[in-house]
Amino acid sequence: MKLKRCLLFILALGTSLTLASCNRNSSGKTTIKIGFWPEKTETYDLAMYNEWKENFEADYPEYELVGDPYTYSTDTIGSKFMLGSLPTVFQTWFTEPEKLVNKKYIRSIDKELKELGWDKIMDENMKASLTFNNQIYGVPRDGYGLGLLINMKTLGDNGLLPEDEKGKYSIYNTDGTPAYPTSFEEIYEMAKTISEYDETKGILICSTNKNGGWQFSNIAWNYGAELQHQDPNGKWISTLDDDKAVEALTWIQKMKKEELLLNSISVAYDDWYNAIESKVAMAIVGSDVLHLAQVNGNVNMDDLAFVPMPTGDNEHRYSLYGGTPYVFNASATDEQVKGALLFLEYIGRSPIISDISKAAMILGNETSKNKNQPILPKIKPWTNADYVEYATNLEKEYVTVHMENYEEFFTKISTNKHKEVEKGAQEMYEYLDTVLQSVFTDPFVANPKTLLQTANSKMQSYLDQNVNK
Repeated sequence: MKLKRCLLFILALGTSLTLASCNRNSSGKTTIKIGFWPEKTETYDLAMYNEWKENFEADYPEYELVGDPYTYSTDTIGSKFMLGSLPTVFQTWFTEPEKLVNKKYIRSIDKELKELGWDKIMDENMKASLTFNNQIYGVPRDGYGLGLLINMKTLGDNGLLPEDEKGKYSIYNTDGTPAYPTSFEEIYEMAKTISEYDETKGILICSTNKNGGWQFSNIAWNYGAELQHQDPNGKWISTLDDDKAVEALTWIQKMKKEELLLNSISVAYDDWYNAIESKVAMAIVGSDVLHLAQVNGNVNMDDLAFVPMPTGDNEHRYSLYGGTPYVFNASATDEQVKGALLFLEYIGRSPIISDISKAAMILGNETSKNKNQPILPKIKPWTNADYVEYATNLEKEYVTVHMENYEEFFTKISTNKHKEVEKGAQEMYEYLDTVLQSVFTDPFVANPKTLLQTANSKMQSYLDQNVNK
C-alpha cells in the first residue's frame, strides 16, 4: 500500500512539474495561449493583434503571448481539454459557463478579478451569467440583444413607410410614432401587403443549428410565455408547451401557410445577411452582427433600420440578451490568468481607461474603417463612469450608420432585456428547432400544441437527468 501511495505521489508530482514546465517557454517566460486570436487569413485583424502583443510584451517581458485561434463548439471543447490543446483563455457563449464549470473545463478567476476591483464594475446581468457558487468564472467581452432588422427600402417601396422631409423613407410617422411593426400581427399584415406586389417574403425565421429555438424563445416570451421555472422544492420545470408558446408557434404556422416566410425548411442564422437585401423584408438578428449586412451581404446600411423586438400580446416586449465571455482553461495558473487579464487592457476590452486602452480602442475602430466595415454602437460590459463615457464618446466619433434608425433599440435594451433560460438553453434550442422544422415541412398538418408537448417532454427528461439530481 505504501509503495502504491509513493507511486501515485511521484506520478502526481511529475504531472504538476510537466504542467508547470508547459506554462513557461525556454526563456523562462510564462506562456499564454490566446484562443480568440485572429486566423492567418484575417490580415487586418492579425496586424492589429500583433501590434497589441508587441506593446504588451514590451511592458510585461515576463510573459509571451501565443496566438491559438479557437472557435468554441460544444462538439470540440471536451476533446480539446482532454488532449491539453485548449487555449489558456477563449471565448464562449453566456449559456455555456455553468456546463464548463460542472465539467471542470474552466477555472474560477474570482480572486484575480477582486484584486483588480473589476467584480464591482461588471454589468450585473453578465456577471450573474458567469457566477456559480459565489465564484466568478469569466470576463464579459460584450453583449447583444435580439431585435428586428428592417429593409426600409422594401417596406417603403410597398407603401408601408412614410417619407421624411428629404424624401427618404422613415421608420417614424410625422407625429413621432413608430411606422415600423411593433407587434407580430403587424409583421403579418405588412408581409401580406408585400406579397401582393412582389416575391419578397415578410420575415426570416430560423429552423436549424439551434438558431430556430433561440429565436423562437424570444418570440414566445413576447406572447407572454414562460419556458422554464424552478418549483418551491428547487426542481427545474420545463414549460415549452405553455399556451402562450403555442400562440407564438401558431403565428409562425400562419406565416408559413401563407408563404410569408423565407422559402426553405432549414433556415440558418447566417442566411439573414444574404436575404435581407431582396429576399425578405425583415429578420430577427442580434445587435452584435448588424455589420455583416454590408460585410457579407453587400447591403447598403442606409437602407436598414434596427428596432426593438415586437410584441405578441401588446404587453410583453422583451429582447433576448446574451453575449460573449472570455473564460479560462481549468489548467491555467494564477500567473497566466493575471497576464491574460492584463492583456485585456491592451486590446481595449478591460474597464481600465488609460493611454494604453484608449489607443487600443481607437486602433480597433480604425481597423474596422480600413476593412470598410460598418461601425455601430455596442452593449457595454462595464459600468464604471470613465469607461462608459469614453466608449460612448468614441462611438459618436466612429459610428457610421444613421443613428435615428438604430437609437430606439439601443436606448430601450437596458429595460427590455431578458436573459436566456438558466438550464439547458442549447438543448432547448435544439428541441425547438425540430418543432419549427415540422411546421416548415407541412404547416397544414403540423399541430403546434402536440409538437411543443413532445419537445417539452424531451426537455424535462434532459433537466431531470442532468440538472434535477
